[in-house]
Amino acid sequence: MAGGNFYDRADDPALLYVVRNEELDALKVGVVTQGSCAARLGAHKRRGWTAELTLGFTSGHQALQAEWAVVRFLRECGATDLLPQNKMPQGGYTETVARAALVDLDRDLLIVIARAAGRIVRKAACPIYRFFRDVGEATDLLNEMIAAGQKDEARELIAELMDALLLFEARLDEAWGEGWGKV
Repeated sequence: MAGGNFYDRADDPALLYVVRNEELDALKVGVVTQGSCAARLGAHKRRGWTAELTLGFTSGHQALQAEWAVVRFLRECGATDLLPQNKMPQGGYTETVARAALVDLDRDLLIVIARAAGRIVRKAACPIYRFFRDVGEATDLLNEMIAAGQKDEARELIAELMDALLLFEARLDEAWGEGWGKV
């Protein structure tokens, strides 16, 4: 990223982007703060890259999660060839796929993978998702406690969990109006 370290601004809104270089038979995913997007994509464009996709995130942390998921997925699937660093003087060679055609990776497929990763990261960051994940973990813990004979401790936690669920319902009533979940 031009002008500083991305990690210093990872709390700021950010973008995940996909660029392609036909001459090099290469694809790349990357992240950039929204304020630096034009400069970063311009640096790629001057070197023959075409911007194919940008996805917005409320924070750089989310954009990085999506980027890492895409890169990890590609590497696990066998797309391990990187462009040499000297072919990417603007930086970012570690997030490239060289000889993309050899692994049958094209721009459309990379866009699908990037969008899927972005959608999952955004949903996983949603407070409701986190809440239900936490409730599921609490339920698992309670079942383990009951199986281990710790019924009194489990009852105390169930009471706390019920209080949390009632508070959650009250906050949903405030946000969406009473009766939001009634049939």
